[in-house]
Amino acid sequence: MSQVTIRKNTVWVGRKQIPLVSGEVHYWRLNPNYWEEILNRVREMGLQVVATYVPWDYHEYERGKFDFTGKTDETRNLKAFLALARRKGFYVIIRPGPYIYSEWPNEGVPAYAYKYHRLHPKFLQYAREYMSRVTQVIRPFLATRSGGHVILLQADNEIDPWPDVFGQQYGLDGRPGLFQEFMKEFYGGNLQLLNERWGTRYQSFKDVAPYIATMFKDEPGLPLKGDKELNRNIDYFKFKYHYSLECARWNVKTYRDLGINVPIYLNLYPFFYAHDWLQMQTAADLIGIDLYPSSELTEDDYEQRKLIDKVRYLRSVSKIPYIAEFAAGVWHARHYETGVLTPNHYRLITLSALLGGVCGWNWYMLVNRDNWYMSPINEWGRTRPELYNVFRDLVRVFRQMNPPSLKKLSDVAVTINPIQYAARTLTHNSPILVALYGADIDYSLYDPRVGVTRSKVVFYSGNQWLERKAQENLRRYVEEGGILVAFRNFPRKDDHFEPSNIVGFHEPSRVLFEFKRRFDFQFAPDRPKIPITSSVYCFDQAEGEKIKASLGPYGRQTVGYRKRIGKGQLIHLGFEPTAEMILEVLQFLKIPLYAYSSTREVKTALYCRGGKKCYLVAVNNGKEEKSALIHIPYLRGKGRLRVRELISGEKEVLNSDRAVKFTVSLSRKDGRVFEFRPAPSPKRT
Repeated sequence: MSQVTIRKNTVWVGRKQIPLVSGEVHYWRLNPNYWEEILNRVREMGLQVVATYVPWDYHEYERGKFDFTGKTDETRNLKAFLALARRKGFYVIIRPGPYIYSEWPNEGVPAYAYKYHRLHPKFLQYAREYMSRVTQVIRPFLATRSGGHVILLQADNEIDPWPDVFGQQYGLDGRPGLFQEFMKEFYGGNLQLLNERWGTRYQSFKDVAPYIATMFKDEPGLPLKGDKELNRNIDYFKFKYHYSLECARWNVKTYRDLGINVPIYLNLYPFFYAHDWLQMQTAADLIGIDLYPSSELTEDDYEQRKLIDKVRYLRSVSKIPYIAEFAAGVWHARHYETGVLTPNHYRLITLSALLGGVCGWNWYMLVNRDNWYMSPINEWGRTRPELYNVFRDLVRVFRQMNPPSLKKLSDVAVTINPIQYAARTLTHNSPILVALYGADIDYSLYDPRVGVTRSKVVFYSGNQWLERKAQENLRRYVEEGGILVAFRNFPRKDDHFEPSNIVGFHEPSRVLFEFKRRFDFQFAPDRPKIPITSSVYCFDQAEGEKIKASLGPYGRQTVGYRKRIGKGQLIHLGFEPTAEMILEVLQFLKIPLYAYSSTREVKTALYCRGGKKCYLVAVNNGKEEKSALIHIPYLRGKGRLRVRELISGEKEVLNSDRAVKFTVSLSRKDGRVFEFRPAPSPKRT
């Protein structure tokens, strides 16, 4: 008997580390005669782990009658599939729902249960009965038992209240329900306080109604006329977060009560309108996100950065930065939009995830099935060589790098506030994130609600309101020696829109915006001139060192300030950042850059293990091949280094005493991974 644990960014069975790279294989959608042939192809790809949903609706073939052994149809033989996977030497990630979605009728839930929302007493009753039946099949295969191989169980699937389906049951149509109950509890029964914050005149909590600003993509939604309506809108998202969290807790507890003693995880949307990732991690052993990027990351100019940022934030809140569903192929109807998914597309999205710090993923779908196309393995166990070979190479790269064992090198962090994105009061293209991306500066994403980061510098990227706890943690970060940098946006209110200046920012005394040309800014006379490209806040009354700029006819103005708070410092600049400006801030503060590319659209990240081996991930998101210049200041003075490109196997030797930069060829929408390790000195003759 072994213990299955999560530590050091990966899964362990006893003392054995399991590489958490897997592929989805839906046994019930495949002819059982081909199961073994399919698993052979998966094994030849280098994978040790497969994942599968278990469809409640299909296994309960009649109301109250379940088949998991194939007595009614051989495709229902879950027990045989698990036994075969064990014989073939695979570990298994099992995903028994109750919901599975998966382009299956009623998202995998029988019609008699589907009409009730996820926390309805009747749904919980029906779901527990199913969960009791399916766990009887799963338990003997748990890796905690002798010979077992199921290492993870997913509780439910992308938990979402689905207000468009169940809103009436929640009380969103004017009749009281869960929404009103939540608001009464959230406000401690103080209706007057709710009315003050919402700007309403309700006489009873039973009458309280949501204010939903927008949901559809590119829809401006109902205008939020002020803080009152914004507060009301945010409280609606807090209800959704609460609902999803309670569902997660119930599912995890029920599986535990039914004898599941391997780690239980939750898969979440890669955005924030249904889940607070930080909260959801408290309900399970692990959280992962589901990512389905567009073909070659062409949805917009920032899709690559948004993908990387999602992994960066996941890395900060989850016990493993894990992509629970990583697109491999495409579902029916979506294929008309994506077109053909190319081999370099898969290298592009996977290496972009490695830029963010991913430590594991599950390819969905690794094997074709109904309503799914363009996976590397088809329904009969035959491969599509142009895709299959790419997936095999990526598995090999992952195993050689062993990302869970590596340290990601960056001293820069950027704040994130999920509910600001959910409420559409902050876009994913904030000026700071765009500037960092443009300068190829690697960074971590830091949720100030969590505590105090160890990063040397934190850039504030958010709206002008922030939870009091988050403000307190930012203040403590500075007091303990950190450097906090903000531009025009800075926290000046709490999450109830009451004035709050815990960190110590100063309000601008004037705002100058009628500029028709750019003005130059310098931190000091000996520093380079950097153009200001936005309107400007002036801080005539600010404490500390005043930061000035010459603004033409306006004369020399105080456009920022720098002041000590405890052991650290606060820098506030009253204009929007650019890539040039971010680089100047970091150079002025002497914050090291470990690796970066000066070639446009090429992005990099550097990882090291024990000071001996380093790995550079370099990705070209441009539409043409590039000869990219990459700088690696971290390697200066390391002596002779042997460089090996992990995908092609190309080798060379770099003398880092003379150079800390090298030029690499990168195909369009593609990437490469380089390993650096000490090379022996040449023998003297």
